[in-house]
Amino acid sequence: MISREEVLKLAELARLKVEEAEVESLQKDISSILAYVGQVSVVAGGNTSTTAEELPPALVRNIMRADTPRAGGDLMADKEEVLRSAFPTRVGDHNVVRKIIQKDE
Repeated sequence: MISREEVLKLAELARLKVEEAEVESLQKDISSILAYVGQVSVVAGGNTSTTAEELPPALVRNIMRADTPRAGGDLMADKEEVLRSAFPTRVGDHNVVRKIIQKDE
């Protein structure tokens, strides 16, 4: 089981305030998650350094689609500029959005 100190360190890294009463429950939950991840790694060969060539073909597939231009009949074709104009601020070719994650000081 994961130690109390490890739970507190994870909470600190995640910037979470953990009550003393929650630590034991989190120890059990995190240990369960880690045990499940261990089971998944066994399916992948039990070796974290397993390469795609070493896995059974049924477990290896590319989920990325080819990066191709949109066809003329596509609903989003020729809409790029309309979408870009909806952003209030632009810097060069980049849209600027409001910062939503801030570091506590």
